[in-house]
Amino acid sequence: MRILLAEDEHALATWLVQALQQSQFQVDWVNDGRLVRQSLKATRYDALILDLGLPGRDGHDVHSDLRDADLRLPVLILTTPRTNCAPL
Repeated sequence: MRILLAEDEHALATWLVQALQQSQFQVDWVNDGRLVRQSLKATRYDALILDLGLPGRDGHDVHSDLRDADLRLPVLILTTPRTNCAPL
């Protein structure tokens, strides 16, 4: 299974890529929302892990583009708070 990971936080993306690869997934990683469309046109993916807070083109717009294009691709939404919060 080939997955496109769209995540701009390097440490999180690196961890996710390693974890997914250990589970035998093929993973391509982009860190900008503008690169998602290019990647989807160039390669067939089985799923997309999409951060909502991407630079360039945010995840909401990317997801809307996928729906408008009727691209039937499973999407897992990934997001983290952008503020420094104290742990619970």
